[in-house]
Amino acid sequence: MFSKMKSRKAPLSLSSVSNVIKTSGTKDLSPSHFNAKDIEMNFVTQLGLPKDSIVAVAYDPVQSLLAVSTTYNEVRVYGQNSVEVVFEFNATHPITKLKFVKGVYLVAITESSGGITVLSLHSKSILVATSAPGAITAVEADPSLDFIILGLTNGSLMFFDVDRLNMSPLRVDNLQKKVLPKQKMSPVLHLEWHPRDIGTVLVTYSHCAILYSIASGELKSKFVYVVEKGAKSFELSSFVANGGKKKMFGSSKDVIPELTESHFHPNGLHVLTLHRDNTIAFWDAASGALIQTRNIFEVGLHKPGPSLEIPEVFHPIQSVRWICGEDPELTQLVICGAGAEGNLLHVLDFGYTLKYSMTSNEKQAEFYASPQSGQRILPVLFNLRKQDEQEYITSILPISGDNEPYFNGNHNPSYLLLVSNLNALYIIQFSTVGGAQGSTDLGGLLLPPSIAFIHPPVTSSSVQFVKRKDWFSMMSTRVSGGAAAKSNLLLKGGAPVENSSIPKSFGYNDTYRNILVTGHESGLVRLLDITKTEFSEAESIVQISLKETLYNSGNPNSVKIVDVSCAFGSKEMLVALGSGDVVICKFGRSNGSQGNHSTKDYARCPVQHENGNGKILDIRERISGSVTQTSTFLPVSLLQLDKKEKVSCIKMSDIGFAAVAYTSGRLVVCDITRGPAIILNLESISEHLVTVTGECYATVVEFSIMEYGQDGYSSVLLHVGTNCGGNLLNFKIVPMGNGGFEVVFTDRTIGLNYKSGAADPSLLKLDQIIPINAVDGSSAVAEMEIFNKLGQGVVIPGYVVTTSERDLRVLKIPKTKLSHKVVEDSCLRSGVLNFHNNGVMVASLVKTGYVKLFSLPSLADIADIKVPKEIYVKIKRSLESGIASQSEILSTGDFFVRSSKSEFLHMSAFDKGSRLHRSHNKENVTDLLFNENAIIPPRPTAGTLSWATGQTGYMSVEDLALLVAGPNRKPAKHPESQLAHNISPEANLSQGYGGYGAASQQSSRGYKEPVRRSTTASSGGVAGQGWVRSLQAGLESVEETIGGYANSASEAMTESVEGQKRAMYSAAFKDKFGF
Repeated sequence: MFSKMKSRKAPLSLSSVSNVIKTSGTKDLSPSHFNAKDIEMNFVTQLGLPKDSIVAVAYDPVQSLLAVSTTYNEVRVYGQNSVEVVFEFNATHPITKLKFVKGVYLVAITESSGGITVLSLHSKSILVATSAPGAITAVEADPSLDFIILGLTNGSLMFFDVDRLNMSPLRVDNLQKKVLPKQKMSPVLHLEWHPRDIGTVLVTYSHCAILYSIASGELKSKFVYVVEKGAKSFELSSFVANGGKKKMFGSSKDVIPELTESHFHPNGLHVLTLHRDNTIAFWDAASGALIQTRNIFEVGLHKPGPSLEIPEVFHPIQSVRWICGEDPELTQLVICGAGAEGNLLHVLDFGYTLKYSMTSNEKQAEFYASPQSGQRILPVLFNLRKQDEQEYITSILPISGDNEPYFNGNHNPSYLLLVSNLNALYIIQFSTVGGAQGSTDLGGLLLPPSIAFIHPPVTSSSVQFVKRKDWFSMMSTRVSGGAAAKSNLLLKGGAPVENSSIPKSFGYNDTYRNILVTGHESGLVRLLDITKTEFSEAESIVQISLKETLYNSGNPNSVKIVDVSCAFGSKEMLVALGSGDVVICKFGRSNGSQGNHSTKDYARCPVQHENGNGKILDIRERISGSVTQTSTFLPVSLLQLDKKEKVSCIKMSDIGFAAVAYTSGRLVVCDITRGPAIILNLESISEHLVTVTGECYATVVEFSIMEYGQDGYSSVLLHVGTNCGGNLLNFKIVPMGNGGFEVVFTDRTIGLNYKSGAADPSLLKLDQIIPINAVDGSSAVAEMEIFNKLGQGVVIPGYVVTTSERDLRVLKIPKTKLSHKVVEDSCLRSGVLNFHNNGVMVASLVKTGYVKLFSLPSLADIADIKVPKEIYVKIKRSLESGIASQSEILSTGDFFVRSSKSEFLHMSAFDKGSRLHRSHNKENVTDLLFNENAIIPPRPTAGTLSWATGQTGYMSVEDLALLVAGPNRKPAKHPESQLAHNISPEANLSQGYGGYGAASQQSSRGYKEPVRRSTTASSGGVAGQGWVRSLQAGLESVEETIGGYANSASEAMTESVEGQKRAMYSAAFKDKFGF
């Protein structure tokens, strides 16, 4: 797919001739046999999501998969760890609704155009793309049913047969016209299947909600909320109904506040309607009687009383979720969008539902007016934005427990996935029984890697080439400490594809790993092993949450990470914050301290070392949060300046030295391993650049070990690249008699950016410093193994390669300029490639989509390799905007190209003639999504007392199919239909009966019998609750008796009644459709 490649021979230039002359007598490090036609650039993988691009989300608790649609007309399906499959669409309108159906189907809806696309999670293909006869305004699906219900703009209902991939003949006309014939034509605003009766649907229109029976074709109940003059909410309801305008002389007309959505109580006995004036009305489903009206804080809004205050700016409630616990009778209402602060979720914790059969409407009204477990607010930590951008939560998606797909997806969630009006995605912890409510400590939650890029948003990223032994030594320590057991996977479905068929890049070295290091807005650092896309195990992910340890002053920059540098050899890390502070982390284990220290400043933290206006604070006593649960990088110290300065770049070396540069020009060098201690605090690097004008500061720093000049021995060198024309400063780090080290300035080389005479030299800078061994071209970056041999007088001759926007240079330290190359196109990123251990060359990614190859040390042109078109279209925007300058080019020939602020693309250079490439399987293999062993549990049914009293009926799946699709429903021709049937409740009767059924089946059912608990302490006397509980227990035993009788009767009558029932439904079908 990505095998096309063009190459061109680079033109010979005068500078190339000059470089050859200058480097004559030096060893040519380039490959002796290299043919650009043998090199192929292939796509490997893509990680990340475009920031603020989420349109719709859906979750399947049985398959444990998450689907998202984006503003870029694609649908992405995620599973455990690295499982990700992307469906791309050529459409003008984004997909606005997603629904999982029967485990194997994913239905994508484009509401504005009425488009319906059915995707197969088995074959990862599009099964059908069709459209409804009009725009779609509401969609409802059930995980166990073949059909989805579509609400249209004209108010009618249609049924789409997902399993047969066609529109069903059943159609229901606008129901509001029957109830309120004088109201304007209303679209269907919301749909919800009855949680315990598939024959009943709750339909929401602009001015009423209707309980509709599919079986009888009749309106079972209607819910019309009328606010009379004198009621508490009359003035506010009139204000909202008039579009936010007050009538001069008031209004005497009753008001019917418009609806936005309606929901069932999990037991199906009560209904909630949400109105545009923020009224939440509770109704009796059977009688249609109004029980209670309230908003978040006020109750009894339909009753006479003092008028509600009309706010200057009205903030409507965006959505409501009626969530239930493991026992469906334990419920909570989660509300988003109301109030000026859009980052708050309001929770009304009702506790255990009162017994319907023995509770009056008046008692139910008190129940909904005063939640038993109170109300609370869950704050959501929004992404940093411009002040004029108003953000609020628009939708809530509960991430329910395993194998708990019913009650409209609201059953016993562990997390809430939130989407805002700015298309951002957020995840918070949630529990129906308290504890960890709204926690945003993501250190223990493992998200799919692509979602991890946007939650929280990535602010810095790099790919580091790490020794295998260094990485796995940390991983083994974490595994032995139980890291996997203390981490929770958000998703557990799918299976990553085997990557053994992917050929290795021409410089592949199996003694190293590619580690992705990302820093995020809210103080989170993530480390992910992405070697050849092998990030398939939870153990390959390390997450460090710092915000619980750091002081949050209220300024977002106090916990925002701007840069991360990790030394895996010494197991130390630097984390630069937006405030100018730098966190020093060391790998280890800590028991931590109790509580969250984010509200406490550093005044009581002891000073470990100080030099000038810089000091290092000991913050080990503050360590808290998820970092205390296992071995990880612990925040042990904090580097601070007396006056805050912005960090420009940082570097943590494998030999224990760290450099921190600031935009003020300051340079601070620390000895972390043997300290921590500040061994240099240079106020301004301009002290060593007296001839350079402008506000000069370091833009890149690097540590190396090589021979300096003609010393005859190697030294630890610190190279500092600056702006103001691109200057290179060199420092030596030398030992002192007391066992410490000092930093000594040695020399400088100025004007390494060929545009030195430009009008604004402060913008001309060095981008990269790459030290290499002058003998074999290997990396000369400082390593502990070489550092320990310095006392033996080891000599490592070296070169330093510097890069800027248009220049490449090779220097022999201290001042010898061996070669200089002016790149025609803007050079975004460079690296030194190792070609089969047969030589090295410089590779530069340029704006025009080429990878330019140059020899070393002469920088002679070798070839220009064009990125394949299939890859170029994905990175074109980032190449032109310059975002791709944050890419990484590794010596192996792996290119990690930033395609946006929150995405990168991995492509590799392969040798077409190699044995590994010849065995390459060209087939586009994708991750597995569908799990044929994930059985859908039986759907909950109504309580037997409700059935016996006629409040609900019973309709089987077969009856529904016969009524909706008709007697001539054709069998499906695609394998997904059989796969869906195999995991359906109908094909797995031994799975038990959902909801309230026979006690003998409790051990195997997906939904357990609820355990009744008293919510109020009592002595048990007649005056207390004891007698009531006795009566309640008696009624429950009556239910069980009726249930046993009903089950027995059902079994006995099934065969004899089946034929009559089929005839009855056939007659009803013919009558409804006019046959």
